[in-house]
Amino acid sequence: MPETSSSFLTDRIQQLLDQRQQHTDAIGVIDKTLEQINGLLGGVRPGRKPGPKPAAMLPAVEQAAKRGRRRQRFAISGEESVLAFVKEQGKPTSQEIERQWRAEGRKGRAAKALSKLTREKDLKRAPMKGRRGSRYMLA
Repeated sequence: MPETSSSFLTDRIQQLLDQRQQHTDAIGVIDKTLEQINGLLGGVRPGRKPGPKPAAMLPAVEQAAKRGRRRQRFAISGEESVLAFVKEQGKPTSQEIERQWRAEGRKGRAAKALSKLTREKDLKRAPMKGRRGSRYMLA
């Protein structure tokens, strides 16, 4: 019985070593294929130093991070800009305020600043009859 189990173990070990070699060979084939694909896509070729990747080659997440939004700085804050515009115009509509906001080169919407100024009672809001939007005046 000991010889049978010894023989069994020897056969099993040899079988596992053969399987391991098959997997190692398969990994070699996969690596070679990936190198060919990398070469076709303009990636780093063996013997060359890697340079910066073109934007089209970067994953979407990296592209988004590279072109991400940058915070803009203005001489006056958005709320101060809206207050100054309302003071200058008298009773502008929300559309006129939005137009001015965009003309200043600001991103986003002026609605956020209008909401904050109305909540803090710096501005009064009067809905327009028969139309969308509101008129704003100093409080």
